[in-house]
Amino acid sequence: MKILFAHCRYQQTGGEDRAVEAEMAALRGAGHDVAILERDNESISTLRDKAATAWSLPGTDALRAGLRAEIEEHAPDIVHAHNIFPLITASLYDAARDLGIPVVQTLHNYRNICASALLMRDGRICEDCIGGSPYQAVLHRCYRESIPGSFALARMIAHHRDRDTWSRSVDRFIALSEFSRSRFVAAGFPAGRIIVKPNSPGALFADKPEAQDRSGALYVGRLSPEKGIAPLLRLWKKDWPPLRVIGDGPDAPALNDAVRDGRAIALGALGPDAIASEMRRAALCVIPSRCYENFPMVIAEAFASGLPVLASNIGALGELVEEDRTGARFDPFDPDSMIRVIDAAFAEPDRLARWGATARTHYEKHLTTAETMSQQTALYESLTGGTARA
Repeated sequence: MKILFAHCRYQQTGGEDRAVEAEMAALRGAGHDVAILERDNESISTLRDKAATAWSLPGTDALRAGLRAEIEEHAPDIVHAHNIFPLITASLYDAARDLGIPVVQTLHNYRNICASALLMRDGRICEDCIGGSPYQAVLHRCYRESIPGSFALARMIAHHRDRDTWSRSVDRFIALSEFSRSRFVAAGFPAGRIIVKPNSPGALFADKPEAQDRSGALYVGRLSPEKGIAPLLRLWKKDWPPLRVIGDGPDAPALNDAVRDGRAIALGALGPDAIASEMRRAALCVIPSRCYENFPMVIAEAFASGLPVLASNIGALGELVEEDRTGARFDPFDPDSMIRVIDAAFAEPDRLARWGATARTHYEKHLTTAETMSQQTALYESLTGGTARA
């Protein structure tokens, strides 16, 4: 099968980029011909670039024509869109349909229904735009505290809602969790076209980790407010093992403070091999997100590594981490809840080991490359066989 991925690479590499790379490698490993139509958001540098990009967000005839030519050059059986914001846009869907090629869209975040892409405002969960006007985002400056930026995103969301893009132009959506699917359905996406398929960490994490002594806690992710890393670092106790932190971002000063007094170790942004190595030596992984995650790659990677997870009990995280089986959950807005759960985890190493073994079993049953690619290729085959347009 010839498959064309479409993806805008983020300025700071994160879980979505890793997920795309893992899927491409898996499909190629299964013998498929996979190409990528890629844009790099680093190319948006000048004020003129930003203005032009903002205006083009709903899509344009010029973008459609250019994308159609690129798709035609690759001549794929199917187009699989990942992050199309902000340089590819929904013009991709129209370009593919011009050529009679089915389109799949993975819903990695909530950008299509929320200007911030997080369903979060002022540090708290917000679903106002799911059932109301997306222009509320302008009032609250939901996109990077910017009125123009928030207006551009609200205009894009409103345009596609009015045009019924999600029902007219995309053959199937992939949600990464049942919770994520429920939010898109509530926002008007066609329920019958959304399947749930989790992320797989890819071949790097496939081998069962060797038995070894594990110690300490690990955080992997962007250092930003929605990820909850700064509150976690502020409550991290000196009598706990230092928190090993992989990632960078605007909340780096909070990490630097914790490093100075010995409560954390900053590892910086690491590649997949180094992340895998850290996961196989840690005793637990902490995910303190204050936003609705979809299916963070760090969970798939942790489970594959036999690493239990302590996570926020909100959104998909509350669905993905099974209490007292693959880890434990806490209220990310309640420091006492977080301290209580982390204290209890460190107090019982045997229980952590049991959780880690269960996490690895969950990976082997549900998250292997073979399992997730079987679901994905079955979806592709159903569309290229013509059933989607009947």
